[in-house]
Order: sequence, then C-alpha cells, then structure tokens
Amino acid sequence: MKLITVLCSIVLATLLPCFAFADTNTITIPDTNYHQTQTTTQIEIDSLQQSLATTTTDTTSMYPMSPERKAKLISYSRFNNIWRFVNFFVTIGVLCVILFTGFSARLRNLAQVAKKRFFIIWLFLILFLITDYILNFPFNVYRNFIVESDYGFMAQTFWQWWGEDLLGFAIGCVTTIIPVWFFYWLVGKFRRWWLLFSLGAIPFAVFFIIIAPVVISPLFNDFQPVSDKTLETKLLNLASKVGIEGADVFEVNASKQSTKVNAYVTGLFGTKRIVLFDNLIKNFSPDEIMFVMGHEMGHYVMHHVWWGLLVAIMFIMFSLWLTDKTIHPIIHKFRKRFGFDKLNDIASLPLVMLFLTVIMFFFQPITNGASRIMEHQADIFGMEVTGVSGETAAKAFDKLSVFNLSDPDPPAIIEFWFYSHPSLKKRMEFVRNYKKATK
Repeated sequence: MKLITVLCSIVLATLLPCFAFADTNTITIPDTNYHQTQTTTQIEIDSLQQSLATTTTDTTSMYPMSPERKAKLISYSRFNNIWRFVNFFVTIGVLCVILFTGFSARLRNLAQVAKKRFFIIWLFLILFLITDYILNFPFNVYRNFIVESDYGFMAQTFWQWWGEDLLGFAIGCVTTIIPVWFFYWLVGKFRRWWLLFSLGAIPFAVFFIIIAPVVISPLFNDFQPVSDKTLETKLLNLASKVGIEGADVFEVNASKQSTKVNAYVTGLFGTKRIVLFDNLIKNFSPDEIMFVMGHEMGHYVMHHVWWGLLVAIMFIMFSLWLTDKTIHPIIHKFRKRFGFDKLNDIASLPLVMLFLTVIMFFFQPITNGASRIMEHQADIFGMEVTGVSGETAAKAFDKLSVFNLSDPDPPAIIEFWFYSHPSLKKRMEFVRNYKKATK
C-alpha cells in the first residue's frame, strides 16, 4: 500500500485533497490518500485482539493530561520521529529488492499475456502493487495496527483494520492506472514528458478532489449532518457570515477507527464540505469547535485548496524533471540487473518510484513550509471570524496534543522537515498573543 501513496502523490502531492486542523501525521482514519501506510515485524494477532477488546476507548478522562499520558506522549512522539526515517529506508529497500533481483522485469513478462498496452500496464501495476504490499505487510501491521493499539488509539479488531486496508489497496489499484498509463504513454512519445504529465495532472487532480468526498470517503465512514442541531445552526451561520454558500458540514464516525480528534475541509464545487470527527465534537466545548470550524472555513475563503493544487503541480513538475535528468545513467549502468534498458519500459516503474520517494523525502520541507504558511493564515482567520478568546483557541490546540499524543514542541529540524502544520506550542503562543495585541 505504501507505493499507492507514492503513486497518488505524483498527482496529488502532499497538500491534497484536504486541509486538516491537526497535522496529518497524527491521523489514522482512512482518507483519499489511502493512509500513510507504514511497515512491521512478526505479530500474534489473537493475543493482540484479546488485548484490544479489553482496552477502553473512553476519552472523557484524557483531559487535562495526566503524568502517565504525558509519558505516553513523549514515547509516541519519539517513536514517530524515528519511524519517519525507518519508513523511508524500508521503502527504498523494498524497491531495491524488486529491482535488483530482476523481479520487476519478470512481472512485466507475466503481464505480456494481456496483449494490449493499456491492459499490460494495468496488469503489471496490479502485480507490482501486490508484491509491494506483501513485502511491506509486516511493517504495515506493526506501525498502523500494533503501535496504534499499544498507545490506545485503535478502535478496531485486526480483521476490521485489515479489511479497510485491503479496501484502500483495491481502490488504489483502480485509481492509479490512468496516471501510470498516461505517464508511460508520454515517456514513449515526448521528450518533455515531465511537463506534459504535470499539466495533465491538473484536471485529474481536480476530478479526484471532486469525487473523493462523495465516492471514496463514504466507503470507510458514515458522514451525517451534525447531531447537535444547536451546534449545527451555529456552524451554518458562521459559514454564511464568511460567505461560504453551499458548503455542507458533516460529522464523521471517526471513532469507528480511532480515538484521535481532527477536522478537515475537502472537495470542490458541489462536493465542498467541512468535516468534524465525532471524537472532536464529544470532547471539545462549543467555542472550541467554533474556532476549529473558523480555521477550516478560512481554508475555503482564502482558496487554499487551489493554492495547494498549484504548489502540488509545481512540485510534481520539479520532481519529474529531476527524475528525467538523473534516472537514465542508472538504467544504463544496471540494465542487466534490472532487466530493462529504457525508461518507457513498464518494468522501470519501481525505479521511478524509488527516485520520486527520495526526491519527495528530501524536498518535503518546501511543500510542508507552504502548508504551514496556509495553516497559520487559517488560524488567524479562525480568530477573526469567531471572536473566541486566545485561551479558548489555545485550549483547543492543547486538547489536540493530549488526545492525539502530538508533541507540542518538536525538535526544530523535525518540524521544519516533516510537519505540515506549525507546532502546537507556536500555535498556542500565537493565539494567546494575537487577541492581546488586538484588544
């Protein structure tokens, strides 16, 4: 599944399809990026399920944070910081195994049974993604099930979790065929294929952002009108106040998967919507929720989805240009080991993924920096339109830290490199001082 994320990132990069209130590194609910699928070791499923069955998902006693939960936060944050690098090297290692054993070329040969080019590419893609999924499966289970269970987030049995993971995998196999086919068609016909692919990604990305909220997301969760009608009225009045007409506000049963809290804005045109996790509604006060929603509405009013798309396309263009300039000598040097000698051979897909993985890892501070700017702008907007006190907004951020075990003050290099949102400590300090400065 990890490679599906990379394939989708070619088109949607790292800022799409939604802007969330909390950093997306802390969220495990299925989304249209099919998770940040990670990787793991041997497990004892039966004992884990028994342990999970006895673990409470009651969140009412989490805030204020106890010393025990503080210790968990420190441990979870340390683990995530290490895992970011482990995940990167595991991804590289799996791709190298597929390439240097010649297995990618053997998969291409198997796919030749399909005869027509489009179906050859699709069959190869499915075989390749299955191979990648199997090789990464132990790591996937460890990071996304065992670790989340150990820290009290997981609200599913192993089989429920795995069923949704396989559903995301199946969706990825279907949705990635068009961009992958388009990629190899362009590579075989045009010298500046990287430019044409980037431009062609625009309508695909727009289409995907439009349909994902109404076609894909409901496969994982139920999206219902906010159950608290008084709160719903306040939210709709706030949307009308800031000039958002036609946007729907939904409550999603995220507690089905996890105890974490968040909210996000997604969709375009007729599918634009603001979504609140049910965990957030249960554990945040009405004023705190209003601030969260003011933040999310700010993304719409300031057209951040479109700005995010622009940044994504520019990053795609740069990544593919750099790949084109550097990949050919590698193909020539290892052509016998790889079993292919040109880029337009479908067997080169793992190598393309390897290059893109490395490029995205080392250049993600740029896209994350752009995201942090927009998140800060949305924080300002939320303060302006809701009129909540700085302490109320700060408490909303503090609850995010407590419920999601998010490090409020990460090391500077970690925030710079990996965080799509400013650190929670910075956000809390800002909202407190912001209201003081405008009194």
